[in-house]
Amino acid sequence: MSRLHLLLLGSLLLLHQTVQAEGENHVALSETFSSNTVTGGRDGNYGVGSGKPYYDIDGWNGTNADKVYGAHECVRFGTSEANGSCSTPEIILIGTGRTATLTFNAAGWTSGTNTLTVTANEGVTLTGDKEVTLVNGKWNSYTVNITSATSAAVRLTFTGRRGFLDDVKVEETVTAINAPTLPDAFLFWPNTTEANAKKNITLVPSDSTTVYYTTDDSEPSPENGTAATLTTTVTLTGTTTVKAKAYYKSVASNVVARTYTQGNTVNSISEFLDLSNDIEVRLFLADDESQDREARVLYYDESRHQLFLRDKTGAICIDFGETATFNPTPQYNQHVAGWIIGKKGDENGLPKLVATGNTTTDYLAFAEPVTESQTEPNSIYNEDLANHRADWVTINEQLVGTDLAVVDRFGTTVYEGALADLSGIVIPNGDAPQIALIQQNDIPAAVYVIDEQKAFISPSTDIENATVRLKRTLSSSNWNTFAVPFAIASMDASIREFDAIDGNMMMFKTASDIKAGMPYLVKPATDIMNPVFSDVTLSATAAKTISDGGYSFVAIYSPTELASDKTEQFLKTDGKLYYPAANTKLRGMRAFFRTPAGQAARLVLYDDDMTGITTAIIPSHADADALYDLSGRRMNAMRSTIGSPLKKGIYIRQGKKIVVR
Repeated sequence: MSRLHLLLLGSLLLLHQTVQAEGENHVALSETFSSNTVTGGRDGNYGVGSGKPYYDIDGWNGTNADKVYGAHECVRFGTSEANGSCSTPEIILIGTGRTATLTFNAAGWTSGTNTLTVTANEGVTLTGDKEVTLVNGKWNSYTVNITSATSAAVRLTFTGRRGFLDDVKVEETVTAINAPTLPDAFLFWPNTTEANAKKNITLVPSDSTTVYYTTDDSEPSPENGTAATLTTTVTLTGTTTVKAKAYYKSVASNVVARTYTQGNTVNSISEFLDLSNDIEVRLFLADDESQDREARVLYYDESRHQLFLRDKTGAICIDFGETATFNPTPQYNQHVAGWIIGKKGDENGLPKLVATGNTTTDYLAFAEPVTESQTEPNSIYNEDLANHRADWVTINEQLVGTDLAVVDRFGTTVYEGALADLSGIVIPNGDAPQIALIQQNDIPAAVYVIDEQKAFISPSTDIENATVRLKRTLSSSNWNTFAVPFAIASMDASIREFDAIDGNMMMFKTASDIKAGMPYLVKPATDIMNPVFSDVTLSATAAKTISDGGYSFVAIYSPTELASDKTEQFLKTDGKLYYPAANTKLRGMRAFFRTPAGQAARLVLYDDDMTGITTAIIPSHADADALYDLSGRRMNAMRSTIGSPLKKGIYIRQGKKIVVR
């Protein structure tokens, strides 16, 4: 069985009275000031004495600054104009009656009025010569009765001017003494050292008494027991009953006894989580992957002194409150090894190791943040939240405010109605699933999701530095209509925007980028599937409609039902425009075409960047605004009434290729 060495500290808690015995005299304080050897006072010179004051025992607090001076085997206090003051060390009364007698000698200067007052700390009553006028040039003896209402130490203060003080003594007649006091409850742990153990078992009330103790459940006495001093170390093994009894000469106290229990050690976070609340244990964290218990830092909430840890068995919040702090501050991804003592607790369902008087960080080791691998959030489903309390998790495609409550605990929020991938610490409120968002390791707290098959709710204000994931494929084999609520500065694709209408031909020109809310035709170099865009501004801008001459190109973010009255058309993958049947919905992040009723639109794409088309195939007499086919035949003027619609194909105007669809 492992052992714990407990250092016994001296303090006095007067709780128990004992059997009566013949009185024994106890000198609690005796001061002669004999170390002062300069002139004044005891040598018959009653007007001098200006040396540094010296005391026989430690703990007095009178100096020259307090108008206290060394004299001849005494001290002089005060001047002609000001009082002097000095106080005794703490005086321990060991008798249960808490009464004693103060005696002292004092003398006045050779002239003037010389006074002296004795006062005491709170809870102590003084009677007798506590306020006297000293006799000039003569020593007299004075007596003050002391009664203490508490078990606290007594401290006396002498205040006066133009006087001398000598032979201060406090005595008590002891007929019964206080028993030693022991803590009512005490846990200790194996393999710990005195630096971390609870150390305030009090056996010795003062150095005036002798305490005998036993650990075998027998009655302690001078003949049967071990004498304890202020520095005695007691060794406890397993569950142990300590009995103790104090003696002052022939006066003995009652016996006091307490039973102390060895605390439990749990070897993983999952074992700790299985405990009932308020049980104090030692949590051991092993830095050993082979034991499946390697622990890492997930997050440190510095404002609350809360550390979130995970080993391979579970996650926990170590809550220090104001009891202890980390130095240096823990960092994300650090290995953690060692042990820490605390009790099992929770905060509205959040499992915590709560700091107690035994908690210290001295035995936790934090390695440098490792680089060979990174701690990642656990990817879970909403229904698994209850099994990941205090853990760092990612939950995909959550509808904020409906599917999952988001707690603004670490300063990150998402707007109500957003669809998002959320990463944070699970902070439950009882059974309610909640997540407190955090961003670290380049994993954003929120990735906003725009799903072509789900309604999209725009934010009320622009969200800067957002990350957005699209659930949409852009095909490289055909033109795609496209609209999103954020700008895209660069895309590896051909992009066209609606420019103008000519008859029933909707003219599309080259665009260099995507603007928030605008409708486009896009043809990527390769298929783009479910792209993610980082550091963009998710705009509050509504989807826009671009119109000219009764023809419109209409952007949409959400699935939208199209009109079936032949005023709206949509582009299919075959490159043709179609009228929708009744109840047809166009998926989100697209655009459709609105025309006058019954007027079919033609799409004309002209491209400044196309190569292989030159002015050589255009007749020399060509009009500037004329339209030619690839054989050089002149077609109808582009900006005049067209007798019949142009057929689909490629045409040339002003040296540029135009595609009619």
